[in-house]
Amino acid sequence: MKKVALSILVAFAVSFVAAPAVMAGAADLSKQCQEALKKTPNKDAEMLCADGDKLLKEGKSAEAEAKLTAGLEKLGVKVEKAKKY
Repeated sequence: MKKVALSILVAFAVSFVAAPAVMAGAADLSKQCQEALKKTPNKDAEMLCADGDKLLKEGKSAEAEAKLTAGLEKLGVKVEKAKKY
């Protein structure tokens, strides 16, 4: 029983460490998107980046990351995939 409780505790602790890393990745993409839009305005990319920002605020970081990446790709910015933790 102690092993099960310890396993649950470890999994819970790891989720608190990994979640901010994922959110930080999406936040960095949001900043990149805004900077790229200043240099190269594009309505489609602007819409994707806005959707990504909205999803980020809702706490849906994986979906936000996908939208922001799509927006950056529309702007011709190559995005490296973040490491999974």
